[in-house]
Amino acid sequence: MTMHALRVTALLVGAAFAQQALASGYHFGTQSVSAQGTANASGAAVEDASTLFYNPAGLTSLPGTNLSGVLDLVVPHGEYTDTGSHTSGVIHPGTGVALVPGARTKGNDGGTFVKATAVPHAFFSHQLNDKATVGFGVFVPFGSKTKYDDNWVGRYNVIETELKTIALNPSFAFKISDKVSIGGGLTAQFIEGKLVKAADFGSGAVGSVLQSGQITGAQASAMLTAVGGNPAYSGDVHIKGDDWGFGWNLGVMFNIDPTARIGFAYRSKIKHELSGEADWTVPQTFAGSPVFGPAGAVVQAGLNGRYVDSAATLKVDTPESFSLSGFKQVNDKLALMADITRTRHSRFKELRVDFASSLPDSVTPENWDDTTKVSFGGSYQLNDKMKLRAGVAYDESPVDDANRTPSIPDGDRKWFSLGMNYGLTKHSSVDVAYSFVQVGKPNINNFDNGGVKTAGGAATCNQALNTSSCATIVGQYKVYSHIIGLQYNTRF
Repeated sequence: MTMHALRVTALLVGAAFAQQALASGYHFGTQSVSAQGTANASGAAVEDASTLFYNPAGLTSLPGTNLSGVLDLVVPHGEYTDTGSHTSGVIHPGTGVALVPGARTKGNDGGTFVKATAVPHAFFSHQLNDKATVGFGVFVPFGSKTKYDDNWVGRYNVIETELKTIALNPSFAFKISDKVSIGGGLTAQFIEGKLVKAADFGSGAVGSVLQSGQITGAQASAMLTAVGGNPAYSGDVHIKGDDWGFGWNLGVMFNIDPTARIGFAYRSKIKHELSGEADWTVPQTFAGSPVFGPAGAVVQAGLNGRYVDSAATLKVDTPESFSLSGFKQVNDKLALMADITRTRHSRFKELRVDFASSLPDSVTPENWDDTTKVSFGGSYQLNDKMKLRAGVAYDESPVDDANRTPSIPDGDRKWFSLGMNYGLTKHSSVDVAYSFVQVGKPNINNFDNGGVKTAGGAATCNQALNTSSCATIVGQYKVYSHIIGLQYNTRF
């Protein structure tokens, strides 16, 4: 029976973009306001304790004890325009041939599905001696809350997603010589997610009755018109889950001369296996409806017996990344910097959810591509107290129209950033920054097929084996985001 999937792309990974629209795939995008001011080009600049995130080797350049507290206010904007979303219809499970075509999904364009969010981070470093420095970072690598209207056209793909993460990153850095420093750390990452999707039980019920031989194709077509994609014959599923995962990061910094340096940094993948609950809501009755007649009771019994609340697990690997950054102090006023980061998003081949009940696994093909982000920035020391910053960046998307989802309406994005550092005292300062992140108007044409394929390899919808509603969402997004950052730095 074609029903709703526990397709947790949105729950655990995709949600991050939908709310924040900051970095490709599902990264949050910025953990430091001083770095934000240069569009995150300052991996080798070593401005404050937040260098721990970008390259821990930079900690050896920070004397004494340093503390940086960061607050990012993200104000996203998202619009969706539907151009043809439709239900699955009734498809033969063996051949993939449509026995009864799907119907246009009724509903609105989702409403205001993203809202402003404040995200904190904090970084600490302490110089043990002229060679060794320790540090500790607490930051948010992913996070969002996205909620579409309950009756929007993409409800069978997703209604609500929420993702909360926090990473703890103790680090150690050592100065090998005046030219070379190395650093590294361990990362403990907690992830908590929520997903709500509607379930097209109406279309699934028609498919079951048709396959049982109780009705003809013409009768099924009439039934589907009445109940397929109809909220009165739909249910939903609510899923929550959480997990701790562990990884590591390394960095090296080379001082070419007193005015120039380059840095290499690596962050490992982190494996997660989220454990939680899947709570289903099934329509209480199909009986009494003139559409189903006496078959209604049989279909209803099947629904209640199969779509039961249960535990569920999902494995997710967040990708590794490698960065090369450079810094050049041109004169006593002007400094230039650049960064290139490669992220191995291609690890994300599929999302497989294991139900503890008799339901089969929900498998969602993803097939992401690796991405490259390039950033250029600079700073200008206006006077003794004020430093100005600016930067631009181009960040590739790992998805295209076919594997773009409502939870990740991702696209190649452009960053435009301005920032400022202002000295309060000899040992304290504040950073402020503003960024405009433009994603543009990515199209979406995503068939939520649950990974079921025919013998010939074509994606299809098997009413007997699939745990997805198999709806297709077709439309266009308009996405951009404003980021306002405030950071306090002190040394003691």
